[in-house]
Amino acid sequence: MNVQTRLEANAILDRLLADGSTFSRNDARRLIDLIPVAPSSRFSFKGIFKGSGSSFRGHAAGLGNVELNGEAKERTLTFNVPASHKIGGYVVTHTPGSINIELMWAETKADQTGLSCLLVYDAPTNEPEELRIAAQTSLTLLIFTFNYVSYVPWKKPGLA
Repeated sequence: MNVQTRLEANAILDRLLADGSTFSRNDARRLIDLIPVAPSSRFSFKGIFKGSGSSFRGHAAGLGNVELNGEAKERTLTFNVPASHKIGGYVVTHTPGSINIELMWAETKADQTGLSCLLVYDAPTNEPEELRIAAQTSLTLLIFTFNYVSYVPWKKPGLA
């Protein structure tokens, strides 16, 4: 994508995600045309595994008990994830029938609710159907917590 296309797409994204219960059909159609389509896959996975860093406790003369904590370890695992594009403050992934729009800093937040949305459209006609917003739910089993994001209805296309 060239600079002019990215600037136009960024302006459209800002308008689509502005407050309100509807969005412009024309803006959505234009965004569908602008963002290159990546092949869809039946299954893809993107996960972040976090662990605590090392720590050390001891006694320092004149200071008393001290504790040093190392940096937390983090590993990212991806499998079969489609190509994405960085546009302004957004990361956009376009697969047939949907465009995933995520705030660039979304991965730095523990709760993903409201930090991404999905523009759903009819693939054969490129007609926008709705915008869905992210809602995170957590499931805890013993010592493991699994967070997953689902997309719930948010906005419908306006008349024009």
